[in-house]
Amino acid sequence: MKANRIILYLLLLCMVLAGCNTTKFVPADKYLLNKAKVEVTDTREVPASSLRTYLRQKQNTEILGFWKLQLDVYNTAPLDTLTKSKKRLARNAKKLGEAPEIYDEALTQTSMEQLRRAMHNLGYYRCQVDTTLKVKNRKMNITYKVTAGEPYYIRQVSFVLPNQELKKVATDEKRTLLKEGDRFDANVLDEERTRIISRMRRNGYYYLDKSMIRYLADSTRQERQVDVEIRLQEYIEQMSDSSFNHLFRRYAIRNVWFHLDYDPAYAPDSAEIHHTEAKNYHYTWVGKRLMRPNALRQNCAIRPGDYFNERRVEMTYEWLNQLGIVKYVDISFDEVAEGELDCHVVMSRSKLNTFSAEVEGTYSSGDWGVSAGVGYINRNIFRGAEELQLGVSGGYEWRQNGGRAIEAKAHASLAFPIRLKLDLNYQYQTRPDEFTRTIANASLGYTLRQRRSRWTHTFLLPDITYVHLPWMSAEFRDRFINNSNPLKYSYESHLIEALSYSGQYSSYSSRHPLRSYGQVRFFVETAGNALYGIAKAANLKKTDDVYMLGNVPFSQYSKMDVNATYTQVINEKHRLAYHAAVGVAIPYGNSSVVPYEKRYFAGGSNHVRGWTARTLGPGGYKGKGSRIDYDNQAGDIHLDLSLEYRWKVWSIIELAAFTDAGNIWTIRDYETQPHGAFKFDTFYKELAWSYGVGLRLDITFLVFRVDFGVKLYDPSLLYESGGHPWRTVPNGLGWKNDMTFHFAIGYPF
Repeated sequence: MKANRIILYLLLLCMVLAGCNTTKFVPADKYLLNKAKVEVTDTREVPASSLRTYLRQKQNTEILGFWKLQLDVYNTAPLDTLTKSKKRLARNAKKLGEAPEIYDEALTQTSMEQLRRAMHNLGYYRCQVDTTLKVKNRKMNITYKVTAGEPYYIRQVSFVLPNQELKKVATDEKRTLLKEGDRFDANVLDEERTRIISRMRRNGYYYLDKSMIRYLADSTRQERQVDVEIRLQEYIEQMSDSSFNHLFRRYAIRNVWFHLDYDPAYAPDSAEIHHTEAKNYHYTWVGKRLMRPNALRQNCAIRPGDYFNERRVEMTYEWLNQLGIVKYVDISFDEVAEGELDCHVVMSRSKLNTFSAEVEGTYSSGDWGVSAGVGYINRNIFRGAEELQLGVSGGYEWRQNGGRAIEAKAHASLAFPIRLKLDLNYQYQTRPDEFTRTIANASLGYTLRQRRSRWTHTFLLPDITYVHLPWMSAEFRDRFINNSNPLKYSYESHLIEALSYSGQYSSYSSRHPLRSYGQVRFFVETAGNALYGIAKAANLKKTDDVYMLGNVPFSQYSKMDVNATYTQVINEKHRLAYHAAVGVAIPYGNSSVVPYEKRYFAGGSNHVRGWTARTLGPGGYKGKGSRIDYDNQAGDIHLDLSLEYRWKVWSIIELAAFTDAGNIWTIRDYETQPHGAFKFDTFYKELAWSYGVGLRLDITFLVFRVDFGVKLYDPSLLYESGGHPWRTVPNGLGWKNDMTFHFAIGYPF
């Protein structure tokens, strides 16, 4: 009842705000700008949304594409402000709201001129821009109609550049962006200027800048044809020979100076400054030195004796800013002799030590719990920007079926600037009515990121996990160990010796945020092959048909995942996201089943969202009872397909509509998982299907997400007598069994 009253109050508030007089603060002889939109009438080459940025006047901010909420808040301010309370109300309403946008004819004319210029820059020299004005109830609706006409094309490109190296770079046919026959586009010309100067600045030409290059476009020679001429600015062409030679001189790096512990609020005395030098590298610092000299050199791509290279400057910024101990970096150059520069790298240190503590409540499948943890980070443990992380946590859970569950974790990692990371983890679990288990893990990983490549590669060589179960209740042992349950190996002590590779590719560009982009992730893991080869070569004896390392069997399997997402950017507010993921894990050799912690699970906030986590599959298997059947709802194959429409309605608020399909399956037929095996002639019938809507709050560094999912097709009812896999109202669609909410952080894919 309380929730219903809150919803009712919110609806009433929305009705009150929506019912406000939107022209309340509009002068009697003026109009509220209600709508301002752009239409391109004769071409799809130029999206209307790309031209809206050239409008010099736009309507008030809208939510859901029509509701001017901020304007309505502003209009709640009283006209009568004679009393203090009304003055305060008016002040707060106007502060929180948005003043009405008053139609301005002069800004309309300016907008039309800006649209013409934008179309000219795109090669549409004969475009026409007209406006249609509609007035109703003192509200003005403006439509800018752009008729593009036929575009102009590049007939020829010529270069009038007196410096031979500059001309050589500019006329490089393999790299140039200007092609004869292409549509004339001033934006491409600007990118070409950037390309030319960037190539020069990577080859020692320190003083060059893209503003020094200009282009002339002549459209009078031939019908809808443009001749483009690239040349230097007039003031450069008129320079004296000495000034011109200075501008086009190649510069080499003489010395690299590292100025550590920079503090803009403190100027140390010369006596406080320490200095050391080695091989044209100079180091100055105050107090205790920030980092070892060799660590600084390893993270600096600028080398004494090399020519100035703009790309190496960018790489140095990137490398140094990735170090946790570094807070601020600035790189500058001084000309110290003819053709020589000194490089100055100014750095300030970040906080060396960080302590953290957290307490949170947990809820999982009807079981409530509490957990707490503490952490410590040292960002410069060996004076080489090595980062040490330590953490411990513990949790306590009250279980519906009685008893309690206790869990404790410990974590330690050491990351080196050379992208090498050592991870150590230990986990202790106890369920008094079931078992006690410890899991220890150690891995050594290397991450490779190539600056010019969009790929990131991570190798774990090796990744070793030891699972030990020192105690198990008799009832639990009878259920899993003393029968043919395929999960018996998951509840026996075992060793996993794995090697893995994960790769990620992304075509997203921060320079072009409105360009569609894709992302692909790969993961490949193998385990137990080396141990199996050694055991076989040593002619070791098997126990229960498996090789043992001591008294512990080791797992052997291969696993591969492919995950692909494509985001189609329709415009700045609307986009479609397509997602597909497939994975398979195959046990062989020393294992008849993949370890439980390496298997797949379905449902939840990132998968088929009509199901809660771990309640879907495998195949047409139906879980036992109302609780999650953790033991059996796991598989060796998974498939996910999703389509999501995302609509940014206002500032940080985004709405979504989605549909998901997918499931998990087992590699083999298991007695305890009927209808769970993957079969080519039936798997498509066992694809679960759901749909729903979502709300997201995007606060730049975090996305809070709430999704409401509804089952459309439930394969667990496919083999049930009288079951209806298609979940519709006539088939008994219900709130409890067919709908679910998900709360999560980040996008689902």
